[in-house]
Amino acid sequence: MNKRKKIRISITIPLLLVVGIVGGNLYMTKQTHNQRVAEMANTLRYEGFETEIVKKLKEKYPDIKKIKFDDTAKNDKTGFYWSTFHITADWTENQPESEGYSQTDYTSIQAIQTNRYAMDLSESMYKYKGTGKTETLVLVVYSNGKSKEI
Repeated sequence: MNKRKKIRISITIPLLLVVGIVGGNLYMTKQTHNQRVAEMANTLRYEGFETEIVKKLKEKYPDIKKIKFDDTAKNDKTGFYWSTFHITADWTENQPESEGYSQTDYTSIQAIQTNRYAMDLSESMYKYKGTGKTETLVLVVYSNGKSKEI
């Protein structure tokens, strides 16, 4: 090999390594950023779902004081979202605070708004379905830890 070829190779190889390392690092940084953006979008989407669930529960049940969401997630295979939450309400005189556990399956916010969702309620809650609606503000603790009165 002549001297010129050796110099080209000795310059090209390190240059390719540097470009590969910098490019790979930029690619990984972008992927991490996209993943964080997707997680934040899911969190906001879940908050929207949880807010709609609270609105529907307020229409169907009286005297709800607090709703705490334990978890909201999406089943990627079926496309359904689900939530688990606890409801605290003043439903009996002897027991001022009763707690019910529920799970809801839905496909979109519109499905919740038009009552196209399934809700598994605890037996204690079925007694109070349709007996009035909650007029006061309800403290909502979202699955991401934020809280708000609705």
